[in-house]
Amino acid sequence: MTKLGFHITLGICGVLVFACSASADEADPTATGLISQYAGKDASSWLGLKNSGWTLGGWGTAGINYNTDDPHDSSNGPMNMTDRNGELNLYQLNLFVEKAVSKGEHWDIGGRLDYMFGTDTRYTQAAGTWDTKIMNPDSYYNMAVPQAYVEVFAPVGNGLSGKLGHFYTIIGYESVPSALNFFSSHTYSFKSSPFTTTGALFNYTINDQWNVNLSAAKGMDNFDLNPGAWGQMSGINWANADTGTALSFSIMQGNAYQNMPNNDLEYYSVIFQQQFGKWHYVIQHDRGTVNHAVNNNQTTAVWYSVVNYLTYQLNDVWGLGVRGEWFRDQSGFRYNSGEASYYDVTAGLNWKPKVWLLVRPEVRYDWAQAQTAPFDAGRQFNQVVMGIDAVVQF
Repeated sequence: MTKLGFHITLGICGVLVFACSASADEADPTATGLISQYAGKDASSWLGLKNSGWTLGGWGTAGINYNTDDPHDSSNGPMNMTDRNGELNLYQLNLFVEKAVSKGEHWDIGGRLDYMFGTDTRYTQAAGTWDTKIMNPDSYYNMAVPQAYVEVFAPVGNGLSGKLGHFYTIIGYESVPSALNFFSSHTYSFKSSPFTTTGALFNYTINDQWNVNLSAAKGMDNFDLNPGAWGQMSGINWANADTGTALSFSIMQGNAYQNMPNNDLEYYSVIFQQQFGKWHYVIQHDRGTVNHAVNNNQTTAVWYSVVNYLTYQLNDVWGLGVRGEWFRDQSGFRYNSGEASYYDVTAGLNWKPKVWLLVRPEVRYDWAQAQTAPFDAGRQFNQVVMGIDAVVQF
């Protein structure tokens, strides 16, 4: 862990100790961020952005993991993001400025810019000259600009909006921003899915239950590595507020997988969600293929997965959940253990003592049926990892 990352992490831990020990009388109960709760003003007000519709915010996420195998290379891989054993790391320090568009009866224009520092940026950087050259790519700590886009809303029909620039994809259930996930660690499916793309993304609202997305995109985590490689990303979403049911389908297609010639990527994701009072159930199925990707570019790479999530929100402070995954790396393309099936089961808690603070302890068991051992630098076919992190919203 770098000295800079160590000091930032210590700073976040110090803030947690101070914040959790402060009395309720010192805080604004309506505030949603640490700064506004204890200073009385958020960053947008300090900079005079409030009246313009622009907001400034961010979050910090720090955590540590313990692998019972104590791997020789200090790696929990092929787990991703929370992949360092016995190290207190700053996963994300993300700052953003945003103007959300008003989706009403008039045209509106807005946008968003995100800057991220931390160990998670090793996975979120876009290929090309966008942000991979900002710092040493071999460092665990790096920087990324995962989003930089302009958004326009047009009062066409029930509402049409479009993003132009660099932004997160619409594919998958888990997300790069820490606070949107129940668990600290991520699935194999998440690591194998697109994180960001570049292009134009349009969303149209059909009615109060249906909306559709359509995009001309540069592919998986690609900015300008292959300038001529374009594809499409589209999806349809349905949600019934009365029954608590939601279903979505999204797909990315095209010759757009970084700089591989004639690769023809196809990746789709199907997500079903059901709310049962305080219970929330999710099942996700993903499948990806890339032509000419293995065996000296002669064979199509194939991978697919099924992930189940079940969470229970006990009250505003406590939540508990379990997650189970089967990930099939049929061609040995996504990981380095040849043809393999990966399994993981995770149990975790969410503790939210403040509206701006989320603490997530978890226990995770991984095992694999593979040609070579994937864990502990090729020594083990299974592993147990216990971890905890904290997310602070500014």
